[in-house]
Amino acid sequence: MTVLVPVSIALVPITALGCAVYARSMRRRGVGQQIRESGPRGHAAKAGTPTMGGLFVLAAWTIAVIGLATTIGSWARPIGFALAAGAAHGAIGLLDDLQSIRRLRSLGLTAPWKILLGSVAAAALFFAFRDVVSVPQRVPFSPIVLTLPPAATFALVWIGLLATTNSLNLSDGLDGLAGGLAALVLIGLLALAPSQSTLLTVAPLLGALLGFLWMNAHPARIFLGDVGSFGIGAIVAAVALSTGTVLFLPLLAGVLVLEAASVILQVGVYRIARIRLFKMSPLHHHFERSSRTDVRPVLPAFEWPETLVTVRFLLAEALFVALALWGGAW
Repeated sequence: MTVLVPVSIALVPITALGCAVYARSMRRRGVGQQIRESGPRGHAAKAGTPTMGGLFVLAAWTIAVIGLATTIGSWARPIGFALAAGAAHGAIGLLDDLQSIRRLRSLGLTAPWKILLGSVAAAALFFAFRDVVSVPQRVPFSPIVLTLPPAATFALVWIGLLATTNSLNLSDGLDGLAGGLAALVLIGLLALAPSQSTLLTVAPLLGALLGFLWMNAHPARIFLGDVGSFGIGAIVAAVALSTGTVLFLPLLAGVLVLEAASVILQVGVYRIARIRLFKMSPLHHHFERSSRTDVRPVLPAFEWPETLVTVRFLLAEALFVALALWGGAW
């Protein structure tokens, strides 16, 4: 395992360089991110920024994990589960990104299609790795460990993968936010379940994410894209499911939960009462500085610059991770 640390560190410059070369190529071809018209007006400057940087994160991580597992002789089914989950959901995200680029609009696949494809992927992963996901699950703030029946395990796999991939995708709206949140959650998972297979899965991904964040820090020169947010989100869920810590995810990924909940509440309340709880959803946009004056939300709005929102959301996520670790110490 001594080779794991240098390989993970080497992934930082390798991923950063790969993202830089790719971003320059995409800019020369005039291909980049489409910005939704309903978003913060300050985001107009982001239009045309190269996207799908998550491809390099996933590719670098996959090559490193397979190489390390083969070299060290530590291949295990949980590692294969994480690789399969990242590949399957990364493919869904890639399809979404390509649709968006082809149509020259910020939306690619519709929400029903994302849910359908994600559900198919979750079902396939459950049946292919049933032995991996059937491990007993720990309950936070309790010594209780639950052994679930097959139907409940399937529901946990389905909900865990759908929730994590989509919530990380929703958080990919500010420079450095999604990648930073994912890194903090992965550190929390490693601390909760410090096994050899977890370390072999998480450490290279942290290295690749740091390399990506070097290019994604404000002002971002490349975006994660749905291929990255879906793929990395699936890896997070896979690690939690295979280590018996998936019930910690709502707390461990507290900011992601708030991001997803804000969208559900915003849409639901508006359809029922025709009022807006937030200035804009996901939640990070409610705190972000905006020149829009046509929206009067129920909740007090904020006018923070983008960098301040990112830093404070990451600090909040660090507190959620600390709380989850406390819940795992019981």
